Amino acid sequence: MASLEPIWNRARTDLLITGEHGEPDVFLLEHSTRVATSALRIAQLPEVRAEKPDQAVIVAAALYHEAGWAVRYGEGRASRLDILVRPPPDNHREQGAVLMEASLAGMLPREVLDRAALAIRTLNDREIPLVEGMILSDAENLDEFGAISLWPSVRRGALEGKGVRAVIDTWRRRKEYQFWTARLNDSFRYRRVREAAEARLDKLERLMEELDQQQQALDITAGSPVPAHS
Repeated sequence: MASLEPIWNRARTDLLITGEHGEPDVFLLEHSTRVATSALRIAQLPEVRAEKPDQAVIVAAALYHEAGWAVRYGEGRASRLDILVRPPPDNHREQGAVLMEASLAGMLPREVLDRAALAIRTLNDREIPLVEGMILSDAENLDEFGAISLWPSVRRGALEGKGVRAVIDTWRRRKEYQFWTARLNDSFRYRRVREAAEARLDKLERLMEELDQQQQALDITAGSPVPAHS
């Protein structure tokens, strides 16, 4: 199989957002490369490897599954605050698939591009027709679990002028309404990926409890009440 490094390099160009003063913003690029890396690791699991997924399809689809953000940002129809923070429009996956097909044309065989495009277009469907699409779905959902999932919340809060308290409160509301339990039940097709999500969630819960302790400085006085502000 030919090296896929040119695909990664092209995606770095396509997905790197440039701010209004020319500063690079790697938020979209990092998410996409992280999901692609996770997807390749999922493809190596024994229960998945037996289905013989195509690595080129996985890499192309995973790198460009959120590329609709880059398209709309380049057209001035999305801000940096929107990227991976706001709900995308209905044609989001289509935009990503079209950019992928155009950008990687000549770098991958037509059948690989067609398969990768289908994986992107059906990513949000309940019934995903391709093994590469199912792998991508699990990798994308896994990115919402664990410490890494805090980064979008921190980014959103920083851009909106909010602080640590807002991140903690959002976490607590989701926990109270059983958000994570529902996500675990509905998001994963592969047992080992679900187990990884559960482990990440446990670690995140401990991290959030520690963050709350530090936010209130409770670690100084072991929970003693703090005098009211004058």
